[in-house]
Amino acid sequence: MGIVEIIGYMAATVGASIFLPQAIQIIKTKETKALSLPTFILVTLNNSLWMTYGILSSDPAIILSQIFVFPMGLIILIYKIKYG
Repeated sequence: MGIVEIIGYMAATVGASIFLPQAIQIIKTKETKALSLPTFILVTLNNSLWMTYGILSSDPAIILSQIFVFPMGLIILIYKIKYG
């Protein structure tokens, strides 16, 4: 594995953890008033496009990160719509 792949997997790991603290906080408190609905609509769309790109280009680092990021963004979006 070369440096490019190592950096890709490191970025995937960090990227996969981006929404974890926010998702946990929202699930616990159901408080989403401070979150922007348009932002999380765009985040969910962005993540679904990156997942599609990763699958179509067979890029395991992108696929790996989106396996974790997409559901968290989607959970936040659902909670925002439900409790917003």
